[in-house]
Amino acid sequence: MGLFDRINEGLARSRDKFKESMNVLLDRGPDLDEEFWEGLEETLILSDVGGAAAADIVERLRDLATRRALPDAYAVLDLLNDEIAATFTEGGEDIFGGGEAVVLFVGINGTGKTTTVGKLAKASTDAGRAVILGSADTFRAAAIEQLEVWARRSGVEMVTRERGADPASVCYDTLERAEATGADLVLIDTAGRLHTSADLMRELEKVVNVVRKRSKLPVYTVLVIDATTGQNGLQQAREFNRALDLDALIVTKLDGTAKGGIALAVSHDLELPIVKIGVGEGIDDLRDFNAREFAAALVGAFDERFDEDGDSLRGENAKEAAVTAGERRRDVLEGAPAATAEVEVAAEAGEDVADAEPAADAEAGVAAADAEAAAPAGIAEAGVAGEPVIDEQGDVEEALVEAAGEMVAAPADGDLVEAALGRRTHETIVAEVADEPADEEGDGTPFTDDELAELALAADENGEGAEEAGEPEPAPEPEKKSFWKRLFD
Repeated sequence: MGLFDRINEGLARSRDKFKESMNVLLDRGPDLDEEFWEGLEETLILSDVGGAAAADIVERLRDLATRRALPDAYAVLDLLNDEIAATFTEGGEDIFGGGEAVVLFVGINGTGKTTTVGKLAKASTDAGRAVILGSADTFRAAAIEQLEVWARRSGVEMVTRERGADPASVCYDTLERAEATGADLVLIDTAGRLHTSADLMRELEKVVNVVRKRSKLPVYTVLVIDATTGQNGLQQAREFNRALDLDALIVTKLDGTAKGGIALAVSHDLELPIVKIGVGEGIDDLRDFNAREFAAALVGAFDERFDEDGDSLRGENAKEAAVTAGERRRDVLEGAPAATAEVEVAAEAGEDVADAEPAADAEAGVAAADAEAAAPAGIAEAGVAGEPVIDEQGDVEEALVEAAGEMVAAPADGDLVEAALGRRTHETIVAEVADEPADEEGDGTPFTDDELAELALAADENGEGAEEAGEPEPAPEPEKKSFWKRLFD
């Protein structure tokens, strides 16, 4: 398994937590509004990157979005990895870079100091360096025996004293032995100290001061942090740095936590470089820290493409889902023209003709011709051209289905004329077409202008004949009288 693959696997839980929060944020749409920036900062804070680091990252991204005119949230997320990587403090290459060094490992109990020392001894020995170990953790049960096991695995010498001995004396003996053997890398495991205990921290200060005064080699103090402690690890780092003036950090147990962002919080807040990270229990799982690889493994990708082989989307594909949802919401909320301007004019013309009686055959013919020209064009544009039609409920898909159904049951030209004259509605036309048998003699030839005029006239005569046959006329509306007329009556 490659270096990045192992880091990527180790940070899976932290990445899943981060992406879950980001997908919730992106579900609202890709707009770069104030809500997005606040949500992004909140998501970073919830991922334990720290309030100060989150604020700095968001501020830089907002500045880039303005200067580069970024179009949406996904363009911002494309830059997120780079900004997270740039937030880490650089440096620390000299500690394990091959030069002579004395490294003191400090931290609270249980962070993995002894295991880290053993893994570093094995890796440095394999690289051809002369390594010597010092067991200054003389209080914890089995601490000396544990480091002895790692020394045997690595094939290196270890300096120790009886249990309960002064840790500073062990460090002194280790430095003398390193000078005698010509070791170029001295790794000293110190006792765990609670950052809340002032007395224990003063004892640790004494150990560090003895080493710095006695050693002829460069001395580095490295804090080992357990990533599972989350924001408590930031407080630990502050106290240790105040007392010991730290040089670098090692973050362990990243594979067992969803709080991997704490590495960024500590590095940014204390301006300390991270030199190693632990992503597993194996002897090779203590890896060199790379800010870009760490950021990519922590954040992941938000622009996953369509999987053609599986005919499905890989991963959560929040980008396509959010964009599609945003477009559909915008169509429904803003609406779309139910028909073109020509259709609306034709509808108004139809209402005018229905309210007024035709004065002459010529007028009826003109109205019929206008209706014939306008109504089919409107139906074609609404159904064939694919314009979104919004009904009263705003359901685009249902409206398109209804428009397609109306095209299938399109009425004949004569029916359109009568509909324009107000004699029949579109619903009755469709119902009659469905009930009447098909005209076997019809050849499908469209009506001429003269035929349309005769049909319109016939429809008008039929209406008058029905009235003469005894159909009751509607009751006249009562006359509306003005105030003065009612007063004098």
